[in-house]
Amino acid sequence: MKHIPNIVTFSRILMCVALIFIRPVMGTLSFAIFCIAGFTDMIDGTLARKIPNGLSKIGTDLDSFADMFLIVVGVFVLMPAMNIWSWLWISVIGALVFKILSASVTGLIKHKKVLFTHTIANKLAALFLFIGPILYFILGGGIVVNLYIVFLICWVFYATVEEGLINLLLKEPNTTIKGIWEVKAANNKTK
Repeated sequence: MKHIPNIVTFSRILMCVALIFIRPVMGTLSFAIFCIAGFTDMIDGTLARKIPNGLSKIGTDLDSFADMFLIVVGVFVLMPAMNIWSWLWISVIGALVFKILSASVTGLIKHKKVLFTHTIANKLAALFLFIGPILYFILGGGIVVNLYIVFLICWVFYATVEEGLINLLLKEPNTTIKGIWEVKAANNKTK
């Protein structure tokens, strides 16, 4: 039982690999697999907390990797197939690079390791990214989808800045912190 959350997380990685090869990219099959992969992102953590001994260090690391892999597939496989403004796609790539560099640099500076935090802002960023292709699938290209992606880029920037500040302000690494408001309490626990 305790391995079920990790199996769910690993299935997300397998679905991401499948999304790379399925054609048409924004067809019904790829859309269904994308939705299932996104759903696994929503339930694996809940399962890990509910199942006795379901939480593990490897599960947390696997979840972070699977999340990043789903984001990369979304940005480099799904988004190019969407009819969006070209500068938006380039901006999304920039936001993704900024996110990875921020977590890497701030984590390495303060804690000597890359730290991707599971903040509420980061979880919402993943949800908002997940909603983008769904909106496109339902509405097609257009102003609504393009404006939504502008919102997504702004949110990812906010979540990234918060994550970087958290990494720099924490005395000890903590990937499960919910937001910057918890830094003081987390630091007090490590005294």
